[in-house]
Amino acid sequence: MYKLAITLTICLSIFFTKAQTVPPAEPYGKVSQADLELKACDFEKDANAEVLFDVGYVRMREGMERHTRIKIFNDFGKYAANVRIEVFGELYSRAANDLEAETINFENGKIEITPLDKKSVFFEKTDKYRSAMIFALPNVKAGSIIEYKYKGITGYNDWYFQGSLPTRYSEIRMDVPPSNLAGKVTLIPHVKQSFVKEIGKSDDWDQTRALANVHSLPDEPYMSARLNTLQRMEFLVTLTTINTWEKIGKLLVNADDVGMGFTINLNDEANIIKYAKNLKSDNEKIAFIFDTVKNRMKWDELLRFYTTDGTARAWNKTIGNSAEINIMVFHLLKKTGIKAYPMIVSNKKDGVINPYLPSIIPFSNLVVYIPVDSVKRYVLDATNKYNLYNTIPPDMLNTYGLNLDESNNSYKTIFLENTEPTIQSVFLNAEIKAGGKMDGTAEITSFNYNKSNAIKKYKTDGEEKYINYLRNEDNNIKISALKLENMAVDSLPLSQKFNFNLELTGSDNTYIYFNTGLFNLMGPNPFMKEERYSDIDFGYRDNYSINGIYKIPDGYKAETLPKNITIVMPDQSITFKRTIIQQDGTISVRYVLNHKKTLYFRENYADMRVFYKQLYELLNEQIVLKKA
Repeated sequence: MYKLAITLTICLSIFFTKAQTVPPAEPYGKVSQADLELKACDFEKDANAEVLFDVGYVRMREGMERHTRIKIFNDFGKYAANVRIEVFGELYSRAANDLEAETINFENGKIEITPLDKKSVFFEKTDKYRSAMIFALPNVKAGSIIEYKYKGITGYNDWYFQGSLPTRYSEIRMDVPPSNLAGKVTLIPHVKQSFVKEIGKSDDWDQTRALANVHSLPDEPYMSARLNTLQRMEFLVTLTTINTWEKIGKLLVNADDVGMGFTINLNDEANIIKYAKNLKSDNEKIAFIFDTVKNRMKWDELLRFYTTDGTARAWNKTIGNSAEINIMVFHLLKKTGIKAYPMIVSNKKDGVINPYLPSIIPFSNLVVYIPVDSVKRYVLDATNKYNLYNTIPPDMLNTYGLNLDESNNSYKTIFLENTEPTIQSVFLNAEIKAGGKMDGTAEITSFNYNKSNAIKKYKTDGEEKYINYLRNEDNNIKISALKLENMAVDSLPLSQKFNFNLELTGSDNTYIYFNTGLFNLMGPNPFMKEERYSDIDFGYRDNYSINGIYKIPDGYKAETLPKNITIVMPDQSITFKRTIIQQDGTISVRYVLNHKKTLYFRENYADMRVFYKQLYELLNEQIVLKKA
């Protein structure tokens, strides 16, 4: 039931916005005086630009006809003039021929129109089925209106009422009669606003839906799949050939560029398989195969659920797309005797699979699925050099994957979650000296996701920037003798050991002030804003503990010692406990943050914000020592 609630919330957790009367969409090239003189968005005053209207009309044979008009308010909104439109198939020439685009400026009481030069339009191949038509509108400045119109170049793509800009009016009309060729197309709403235009029933072949005054969706910390959060109409194409996950799965395993690629032979694979079989445990075998492919292959940055160059050819060239690289992992594991399966997934950036609406459209990647036991599951993606074999890649957590179990004729969606806590512990041993200095040693132990995140940051940024990250950019802290252990062993936590010294600001001959939340790596409070527009998805249970022993100088004692305290979220899902004890010239401090779940509805944000505000206040509370 909880997973069902998650899915429904992903589809429906958006905004409440009061619909108002708005100007209707106008013909191409005809602009009202009010819009020419418009200075700001009426319902989102700080917006840099506004979609005045976005109108689409989908017909079976003609495809989609679309007309979009945008008002640029200031220089920060000029990015909206850089347009990228998805083109279905190879319809390059038709796309360019049908495109109309122009910039409209109003200066000195006159309208100035600058049309787009079609020679500046170019196309970019994105995958086997799609390309992108890309262009930039000319002569764009603060106050400009830009518009573009095209038709017949897209398939049944979902219609988004909402985006990164506020939208005054958005309308989609569908006119697709049922046919043996197209099957049945249904529009499924994922909105919380009231429609300002609603013609036809949900299963009619001719229907229209429109929203007005739609707030933009900002990027927010711990946001789930953005595309599934936006208010939209989803096109559900029902074809009898692919209307169940089983039919889709069978189609994939029989496809030349997917399932047929599972039966391959790789050069020198016999030596790899022989070595793996001699390893004692399945975990050792999985880790060896995974690391062998990960270290040999270079990812070409293309996420695909099908092969393009052929898996064996990619192996020889040591470069391939995500499907080719992960099919290598699957093939070698299978040859080694590990029960592994190909799995089709979609990461959160591209939108997630809805287990209740079988469709091939959301698919973006092929990975390897290993059911270790009734509870533990591995999902292997060897494209990322920092992924671990025993952790589900973070961009797939709390999403669904389609498991392709051809041997058992089983093709089911599986919810990918990590219920085990991912622990990060900080241990400090420090001595505070009269005059306000602190010297000590620290060890940070990072498991699973925290380990891979730390290694990636260290190798990508370099040691100097990484040290700055460890000290939270506090220039008063000096770190030396940094040593990272177990970087190459997936089954062991990362150990980060270093020495540090700290100038305690504000201290004098009588008082010493110090904070005990050093090196917590939690960063700034992510929930500072009063409003939240999306659900919260932590991905994994990120649990922290900070343990410190501080030797205080002779002749000093704690004048102010923070109280021992425990705070708890109203639903009991997050707890934070602080314990501070003074004894025999030392102060012992322990902080423990425990997450019991990873997903929260937007409606719970007020409680989350209050909890995290109190949490950070407790972390930043100082200890005051006074000279006797």
